[in-house]
Amino acid sequence: MLDEVLLYDHSDSPFCLKARICLQVKEVPFRRVTVTVRRRRELLRLDPLGKVPVLVHGSDVVPDSSAIARYLETRYPRPALIPIDPAARAYAALVEEWADEALYFLVAAFKWLNPANRDAARANTVTELEAGVLRPFVARRLFRLVAKRYRVWGYTAASLPVLETRMRENLATLEALLAGKPYLLGRAPTLADIATFAQLTWMERYAEARLLDDVPEVRAWLARLSDVPAIAAALA
Repeated sequence: MLDEVLLYDHSDSPFCLKARICLQVKEVPFRRVTVTVRRRRELLRLDPLGKVPVLVHGSDVVPDSSAIARYLETRYPRPALIPIDPAARAYAALVEEWADEALYFLVAAFKWLNPANRDAARANTVTELEAGVLRPFVARRLFRLVAKRYRVWGYTAASLPVLETRMRENLATLEALLAGKPYLLGRAPTLADIATFAQLTWMERYAEARLLDDVPEVRAWLARLSDVPAIAAALA
């Protein structure tokens, strides 16, 4: 089907979840294409960086969750996820960037560096990447590559207490931003909510989910978003 919308994604990626939520909210029919080791070359033909998500719609190829969100906002403007008011639009963009960069860095570190998360990380990522006899090799290589990347940045498993403190500070900030409001910009979810929700929902799959127990406003907000039918469909 020439007009079929394809989303190249992974189940345990917050950015893929962000893209799926945007598609579901916009009520755009789409088909997920799970990127396995064998589909790696196919992904690289679409995006030389080899990252997910990538949206394919006819001749349009859109990598990156933020670019996908803005593409959908242009093609399918209702319901709106990006505020029209300039100040609100700027605020939403800042929160999205914070979620995509600061929160992502911390949750990814928890996932890959915390020994308590090793089995879950293997089950959530490696199993999807490789279902055959190469799975143990893929697991070892992936853990080594990610650990090496974090070492270059100066982080190892010994850094987890520092990273946890940083996450607590971020969660306290989010708690303050949500005080007295159902969503970050008021009565309806925006891209700011979706981007932040995607990162914290990802964290809920790992041991650091316990950090959310100290921020009841954030817990309630996550539950509220999870109950939105379009978001629940993206989580399924």
